[in-house]
Amino acid sequence: MAVDVKLGSTFEAVIPKLLFQARIPTAMVGAFRNYYVASAEGRRFLFYSPIEGSGTSQITPITVVLNWTAGLKR
Repeated sequence: MAVDVKLGSTFEAVIPKLLFQARIPTAMVGAFRNYYVASAEGRRFLFYSPIEGSGTSQITPITVVLNWTAGLKR
C-alpha cells in the first residue's frame, strides 16, 4: 500500500492505494518471517513466488551441514 502525505503544520494523508498484488503460496504462511525484501535503494521489492505450473505446493526442506570440512579428514 502507498499513501500520499503532506507534511506541514498539520499532517495530511489520503486514502491508501494498492501498489501491486503479490501471490504468497498458502504453504508459505507461517513458514518464513518475510515473504519479500526491499532493495537497498528502496525502489524495488523481491518476492518469493513459485514458478507457475510447477505443481509445487509444499516447501521442500533443505539440509545445512556445518563444519563439513572436518568430515574430510577421516
